[in-house]
Amino acid sequence: MLGAVWYGPRDLRIEEVAEPEPGPGQIVIEVSRNGICGSDLHTYVGSDTGGASMHVPGVVLGHEFAGTVIAVGDAVTDLATGTHVAIAPIEYCGSCWSCRHGYPNTCRSVAIYGGYLEPLHGGLTSRVAVSRRSAFVIPDGLGVVEAALAEPVAVAVHAVRRGPITLGASVLVLGAGPVGLAILAAVKAGGASLVAVSEPSPRRRAAAEAFGASVVIDPLETSVARAARELTGGSGVDIVFDTTAVHDAFNTGIRALRPRGTMVSVAGWQEQGHVDMGYAMAKEADISFTMTYEPEVDFPAAIHLLATGAIDPQLLISDHIGLTEVIDLGLEELLHHNDAHIKILVDPTR
Repeated sequence: MLGAVWYGPRDLRIEEVAEPEPGPGQIVIEVSRNGICGSDLHTYVGSDTGGASMHVPGVVLGHEFAGTVIAVGDAVTDLATGTHVAIAPIEYCGSCWSCRHGYPNTCRSVAIYGGYLEPLHGGLTSRVAVSRRSAFVIPDGLGVVEAALAEPVAVAVHAVRRGPITLGASVLVLGAGPVGLAILAAVKAGGASLVAVSEPSPRRRAAAEAFGASVVIDPLETSVARAARELTGGSGVDIVFDTTAVHDAFNTGIRALRPRGTMVSVAGWQEQGHVDMGYAMAKEADISFTMTYEPEVDFPAAIHLLATGAIDPQLLISDHIGLTEVIDLGLEELLHHNDAHIKILVDPTR
């Protein structure tokens, strides 16, 4: 079978990989779809900093995937072949402080399928072995193809849980990519009274409108901080979620906050940030950071949002491509025309 194997910057090869066998406590799934993430772009291009610098060469990329169980290993007794599952692609030790307190996403030995820190093959191949604990059953009402979106939606769910209670709150979301749009839907489901979205891409602004944003702002045309104050009677918004990893956008978010408001940093920064600390101090702003998700909490919530239609998966999917097209129509397409897309899903069987 073929897989998309990463060897280094701009060196991704579609080549034969070994058929997986389930070890104890593992399952093998036939992958239905694997989404291309912004972190995949950083890894593909290469970086000396951030998560992109921590990938293991010779490993199949991909961490946003779902599929059908086709084999189970020893000690797996609660999951039958033929079951559709979404994969929470992190592995953790289970014994460090973070794991003992229920935060495996900050485990000191955390690893992510797709080659982050450990040689764990990801979803850009037809079949892959994963741990049983990483698999979450997909309910009726959600297709196995669309379930590949559970991973980015879980990132959004975790971000919302890391912030203050959203019931009655005014919220600004910076960036309307897949995670930003899922945050928009999640805070609306949580009872936010106002949800503004800042996004320069016309395609993504239209998606934010379709997701029910109260106001959609083009930051190239309008002062986002001024708009936030005008929308809130001059005070600024209660909560800002930054999904951009752009210095100017982050500092704009600080300016858009009310005094003692909360900024939640969701983006995967690849370099050191430059934060206007004086402005944040003057507001006594709280700044929270997020790292992926807590699988046992955030994945079921993400799957529920998708299965019930609170998040319409079709509004997030911009294209389906085959594995052999992943470089030209996937990674290179997103590098050069990112604003024209939301989420590209890869079918590894073609």
